[in-house]
Amino acid sequence: MDSSDDQHSKSKSTTTTTNGGATTSGIRSSSTNTSFIGKHRLAAIISQQNQQIQIIQEELDQLETLGQSSLVCQQLILSVESSTDALLPVTKGPADGGWDRWFQRANHSSSRNRKRWI
Repeated sequence: MDSSDDQHSKSKSTTTTTNGGATTSGIRSSSTNTSFIGKHRLAAIISQQNQQIQIIQEELDQLETLGQSSLVCQQLILSVESSTDALLPVTKGPADGGWDRWFQRANHSSSRNRKRWI
């Protein structure tokens, strides 16, 4: 038997069933019966789900015993708003007036003289 026949024989299993004295033999492919789960694997999955439910229930119980979070949030907001932003530069003295021209509206008299071609 070469390696391809060996791989083919591994993917199939032979079953023998006895029905009221009559014995039938058939070949069942493992790829066609993928929805079959063994008792032990099913029990392990159920046990894992029960553990996850228990963990979530414990977390919910802990959340119910906590105090009001709104008071803590208000204190946090006041603390953050009272401190300066470390990413914004702090300028001492007058700001550079050259930057103001980029943020001001265009002069209406100069915009009347220019025609827009759209």
